[in-house]
Amino acid sequence: MKSNAGWKKELCVAALVLALIALVFATGALDRQRVWEDLPHREMRFPNGLTRDIQAGDAYGVMSEGPGLTLPAGTYRLKWRAECDGDNRMIITSENDAVAVPGEVTIHANGWDDEIYFTLESAAERLEIQVMFESGTYLNIWDIRLYSPMYCDHAFTFAFAAAALYALWLLHRRGHLTPERRGRLILIGLAVLIASAPSLKQTVSLGHDSRFHLMRLCNLADGLAQGQFPARIGGYSYNGYGAITSAFYPDVFLYIPALMMNAGATLQYAANVLFAAVNIASALTMYAAARRIFRESWTATCASILYTLSIYRITDVYSRYAVGEMLAMVFLPLFLLGLYEVIWGEKRRWPLLCASAACIFLSHLLSTLICAVSAVAVCAPCIVKIVRERRLGAIVKAGALTAVLCLFQLVPFFLYSMQGIGAQDLVGTPIDWGSIAPAQLLLMGEGNSTVPADEDLTYFSLEIGFPLLLAAALALYAAATAHERTRDHRTAVILVLAGALCAWMTTTFFPWHYVRVLTHNLCDYLQFPWRLLMITSLCFALAGGYGCVRFARGHGEQAAALMLALAALCALPTLSGETRNDSYIPYGETVSSRQLYYTEYLLPDTDIEQIADVGVHTGGDVSLTGYHKLSTTVTAQVEARTDATVSLPLFGFDGYRATVDGQEMAVSLGENNRLTVSLPAGTSGALRVWFAGKGIWRVSDAVSLAALVACLACGLRRACMKRKKERA
Repeated sequence: MKSNAGWKKELCVAALVLALIALVFATGALDRQRVWEDLPHREMRFPNGLTRDIQAGDAYGVMSEGPGLTLPAGTYRLKWRAECDGDNRMIITSENDAVAVPGEVTIHANGWDDEIYFTLESAAERLEIQVMFESGTYLNIWDIRLYSPMYCDHAFTFAFAAAALYALWLLHRRGHLTPERRGRLILIGLAVLIASAPSLKQTVSLGHDSRFHLMRLCNLADGLAQGQFPARIGGYSYNGYGAITSAFYPDVFLYIPALMMNAGATLQYAANVLFAAVNIASALTMYAAARRIFRESWTATCASILYTLSIYRITDVYSRYAVGEMLAMVFLPLFLLGLYEVIWGEKRRWPLLCASAACIFLSHLLSTLICAVSAVAVCAPCIVKIVRERRLGAIVKAGALTAVLCLFQLVPFFLYSMQGIGAQDLVGTPIDWGSIAPAQLLLMGEGNSTVPADEDLTYFSLEIGFPLLLAAALALYAAATAHERTRDHRTAVILVLAGALCAWMTTTFFPWHYVRVLTHNLCDYLQFPWRLLMITSLCFALAGGYGCVRFARGHGEQAAALMLALAALCALPTLSGETRNDSYIPYGETVSSRQLYYTEYLLPDTDIEQIADVGVHTGGDVSLTGYHKLSTTVTAQVEARTDATVSLPLFGFDGYRATVDGQEMAVSLGENNRLTVSLPAGTSGALRVWFAGKGIWRVSDAVSLAALVACLACGLRRACMKRKKERA
């Protein structure tokens, strides 16, 4: 009875928390918006200097070219204060011809304050507010203000905070938060907080690949908004022509921020939440892996702090903006733990290897390649042990199930690759160009400074970092001074040696020329050898946690506190620089959809410069009326008097369908790979073009979903059986 009463109380509190969260979202009590104030004084350009008075005929036409804002789709409020003695016009336009409804309004004679609401159906590149002086003897524009849509960023913050507080209350209630655990949680939490400093602001800083990955996020949100699940293509990228980056850059872990954007969060908030979540998850996975391998909580705490504040991981998140790699680094500790279990530990834990490998694959393909090669390198010396102890079956099962779980991503990847789509221009870069000087590994926070292009240093913080170097040295010291060699000592030494090997492979001292010859240049897919620093960070953090606690001779809490202070001190210069980054996207704005310098994953022979053309091209005797394009969906009324074609401003990736009054029409590639619909003579009716995907994709989706459900059911069944045994 007491147990039932406890469950009821926990459920009641959970229901109350959910009700409060629902109330906050439903009422919009925490919603806010961006206001661009006083635009005539700050942004607009007037003729004849700064005068606000125009005589009739002196400046007929464009009086102002507006604020030049890059804004996301949504409904905006435009308010103005003007004096005039004749009716004039205000036009809302943009460089990419984004449709604004209404697109123009009248400034009435003898008016004063007025306002309208207009809707942008798609993101507007450099929105312009043009005031047209058309009648009367004078026009005074005293004020123009633009109000963004209401955003629910604060509501999401409330939801996350409420969920976190409930989880802490639940852990405390069930007795899991002992005083020692609370201490470890505080230290790890502080490390996460420090690592997340650049995310605790309302703007989003721009890094090396930020525009590409932010465009990916917007593209994914667009695909989900069109009802695709899984989302294969979005109509945001390349000025609305669309992109299939999701097929090559897995987006599974971007679904949550993308859905948040569709639910009313800003791009800035969604991106910063993603980065903070990556920091939290990285700390937790490293703690779990170290706790299992070394069976000691303070060792796991030190390892978690070292990994969370490792300079290379922080550089991945905030400087390089390597979204795929930073996500993969979340699961690297679990992947290493899974390998450890199937080779030296309990082989029945092979599902952990499978789950972590699948998560890495669904994060970043190049990181998957690194992990696969690393796994082969680890297993090869142990092949006799693996076969003798019948562990090979566990490894094979993990690999097979990983492939099945990821089948929904593999099928479109291979189908599009066979069509010649990919990033071949990046693969062709010789891998030794990406090697760095050994001196760079020993820099302490100086990697952000610019260096001459002809030197073998880079402007990234591609360093091991002093905390990891010290911790790895302490691990070796503990092993060297031990009177009796234990399994933990051997594990720590192996980890340090593996990390050092990967660090060596990032440098110009490693013979990459010979490796290229031996692999027939296949190693060029790695692009940059310094990616291997993620393995170095992983191994040094794991071994370093053990070394710190052993050096402190059992005073784990002191070792963890000192490591936190040292790691934070060494990471703060980079974190502070990224926090103060003067390159950012302001709150309420968005990333440009016309990134012409990212040309990966396009159809062969595509001229990216031609995406400025968003018009419809027709061939033959055909009339087209009522044309409307929303993302990747086009509707119109057509009447073809002869055989005709309609070329649309969409890249014709495989998976599009076209119908006229429900009758299937043929689609093909036209000029510059534009999607072209063929209309036989006499065709008349409602044209609809949309991205429908492929039947084989739906089969692969079903197979992966069935495998996931089966795995979850099996895991739940085992958990229930374990609980029954414990109660018995």
